[in-house]
Amino acid sequence: MFLGATSLVYAAFPLSSSPVIAAIEALGCGIVGALSVSYIIHKQLGGLLNSTSTSSEARPSLKISLLSKVEGPTGVNLKIVYTVFGYLQVLSACFMSFAHGANDVANAIGPISAALAILKGTTFGTDIAIPVDVLAWGGFGIVAGLLVWGYRVIATIGKKITELTPTRGFAAEFAAATVVVLASRLGLPISATHTLVGAVMGVGFARGLNSVHGDTVREIVASWIVTIPVGAILSVGYTAILRVIIPSLA
Repeated sequence: MFLGATSLVYAAFPLSSSPVIAAIEALGCGIVGALSVSYIIHKQLGGLLNSTSTSSEARPSLKISLLSKVEGPTGVNLKIVYTVFGYLQVLSACFMSFAHGANDVANAIGPISAALAILKGTTFGTDIAIPVDVLAWGGFGIVAGLLVWGYRVIATIGKKITELTPTRGFAAEFAAATVVVLASRLGLPISATHTLVGAVMGVGFARGLNSVHGDTVREIVASWIVTIPVGAILSVGYTAILRVIIPSLA
């Protein structure tokens, strides 16, 4: 948890320009985050953790090899693991939402920045100050889309690709959010949805190829292939209509 929080702060948030001070800030935030999560988990699961600490001492050690079948936790231990990662998955979901806003909202606001540059007479390639209210409208649009049609995508990613548990969901969300945040840091526009779908498929493949529903994956990949030319064709059509309505655009 400490390493994850430290890496997240260092990659996602603006820190000091000095590498040493930035590292200290990231380490401090990592320590605070790890201690906070540890406190919450022990407060919620104190009884279960104490009850299993003695029984785990008498349990024989588990030999792990690449060819042996390693069994996971069961009973109370499984409940502890799922509860802990249930809390952690809330954090990973917030991380994924942050990454989504850092990249996908920026994708939506990008064309507006070009329009503002033209209106202000600014040359392309220079930094454009986007008004806060414009960014807020972009965020509002994402929230509204989640409320209206988000449940369909939630059902597809959460149930139809592979069976997800709190541990697998945490791994998929944290991996996808890390990729999207790093891409945002580099200024690369990527799809958070595509990245998350790939991460969910990854945790499914980790359990075996048969754990991923091939029909759903084929439908998703087909939609990725179709949306690019369809988007381009519609854009050409809308531009042609606007030129007819407003001749000065020609």
